[in-house]
This record gives sequence, C-alpha cells and structure tokens, in this order.
Amino acid sequence: MSESSADAGVVQSRVQLERLVAEDELAGRTIAGFSAPSVGMRGTDLDGVTLERLDLRGADAEDTRLERAELRQSDLRTSQWRGALWHRVRAKDCDLTELDLTCAQLLRCELGPVRMARVKFHRARIQHTTFKDSELYSADFSGAVLVKTVFDGYAHATVSLSRTDWTGASLFDVDFKRANLYGAVLRNAVFVRCDLRGVNLCGADLTGVRLVGCETTGADLDGATF
Repeated sequence: MSESSADAGVVQSRVQLERLVAEDELAGRTIAGFSAPSVGMRGTDLDGVTLERLDLRGADAEDTRLERAELRQSDLRTSQWRGALWHRVRAKDCDLTELDLTCAQLLRCELGPVRMARVKFHRARIQHTTFKDSELYSADFSGAVLVKTVFDGYAHATVSLSRTDWTGASLFDVDFKRANLYGAVLRNAVFVRCDLRGVNLCGADLTGVRLVGCETTGADLDGATF
C-alpha cells in the first residue's frame, strides 16, 4: 500500500497523526489504536473524525473544531480544549477526567457513559446537549451558559453531579431528571424554566440563586445554604 492510499484510511501512529495535523488533513478520518500523550492538535479541523482506543492524555486541542465526531474507548484525561467547538459529538466509554473545555462551545452533543470528573466548563456555552450516565463529580460549570441541555441517568446511579460548581452560571430549559447535586455550589446562578423536580440539593450553596419558572417539586434542600 502506498503512503498516499494509507493516508486515506485509518491513522494508526503518532508520527502519521502529527504529519496530518501539520497538513490539516485529518477531517473525515478514523484515528485509532495508539498512544500520543501531549500531542499538539491546536486549531485542527476534526470534522467527521472517529477517535477510538487512543491515549491522548494532556493533548493540546485548543481552538480545535470537533464536528460530527465519534469518541470511543479513549483516554483524554487532562487534555486541553479551551475555546474549542464540539458540534454533534458522540462520546462513549471514554475517560475525560479533568478535560479543560473553558470557553468552549458544545452543540447537540451526546456524552455518555463517560468519566468527566473535575472537567472544566468554565464560561462554556452548552446547547441541546445530553450528558447520560456520566460521572461529573466536582465539574466546574462556573460562568457557563446552558440551553436545552439534559442530565440523564443521575437519579439512582453511581454517577453524580455532586460538588459541581455553578457559580454565576445561566441555565435555560435544562432538565436535571432528579440528579444528585449534593454539596453543589449554585451561588448567584440563574435557572430559567429548568426541571429541578426531585433533585438532591442537600448541603448545596444556594446563596443568591435565582429560579424563574422552574419546577422544584420534591427537591431535597436539607442542609442547603441560602
């Protein structure tokens, strides 16, 4: 197989990945089965890619466009996606712990089940996105804007939204589906038409929070601070 025909198929090595990043020729490709920690992908067009069985821990993907993409069985812990665009991304069975999505845009994504503990969504904009059965313990949503987003599978599962930080966040039409928000910080956050029925807000910091047209029946506020 020639090098050019190989390029049209699966990207299977770090060397090949770095060359295609430099040429901005990764769109539409499957990238699978190798380790590339701390690889540089800043500003890359990743439209239509599939990332599978990869080790991309600590990768620099700042300002990258990840659109119509599939993430499967990959380790992206501590990778940097500040200012990135995630559009129609589906992620499953991945470790996204401490991923940095500060100031990123997430549009119409389906995330889960994945591990996302301590992920940073600070000042991110998240729209029409579903988090399903994904661990979001201590995630940072401070200053973020969420629109028509769903947190599914958090009512009786081992995953949670406990100790998440929503300081100064703005949420519109967000459905928490009885999620566990134990110890969360909602200081000065604004919730508009959100479904908070049955959520666990025990020990949460609700100082300055504003609720406009929200459903709150059955919410547990034991030990919460107002």
